[in-house]
Amino acid sequence: MPVSETGLGYDVFAPLWGLLELGAVAESGARALRDVSLADFVAAHRIDIDRLLGLVRDIGGFSPETMAIFERQGGWNDRREVTAEYLTMYSGCIESYSPEIDDPAALRRMVHMGRDLQLVTFMDALVGTATARGPGPDTAVPLVVDAVRTAGSLLGVQRERAAADTFRMWRVTFLPDILRPDSSSSAEAKALFRAYAHGLEDAVDPYT
Repeated sequence: MPVSETGLGYDVFAPLWGLLELGAVAESGARALRDVSLADFVAAHRIDIDRLLGLVRDIGGFSPETMAIFERQGGWNDRREVTAEYLTMYSGCIESYSPEIDDPAALRRMVHMGRDLQLVTFMDALVGTATARGPGPDTAVPLVVDAVRTAGSLLGVQRERAAADTFRMWRVTFLPDILRPDSSSSAEAKALFRAYAHGLEDAVDPYT
């Protein structure tokens, strides 16, 4: 069943929202959540975020209405706080839930785990969107790599490392379930995903 443009938009925006919250925690020094301001982080990185959103728009051919979802529901315009609940979810429950997270070591573990988890989920959403409605691998692959590098840089990850590490995680975590013979993916979809996988590997070489 075809996925709607709005559905694909949410697939991309959800991990990106998580990356911004994790970035705000990382930039605060990961000392205590009460010191974290998502709104201030977004304001300080507005240029990079807007550039990242431009890449997302071009990868998915998203309409202004779909792109507006990201800003409208991101939470920073409402001065939403970064909470332990969301941080626990974004980090895959690497730490047991506690409504008060004041241990810097625990926060750092959550940021590191969440960074990896949300970056690989972000890449998977971008590639899935590109296969569904993108401009084709030759055009979309450099955009995906640039988007992942930019997203990683918001958490202080060196750009080339962000793309290479995230690609390797995506290749072993998501790709086999799509390509194996008993997958429900169509032959056309498998061919497209293979093309993206090959193109991404070439783009991040020699870091793979």
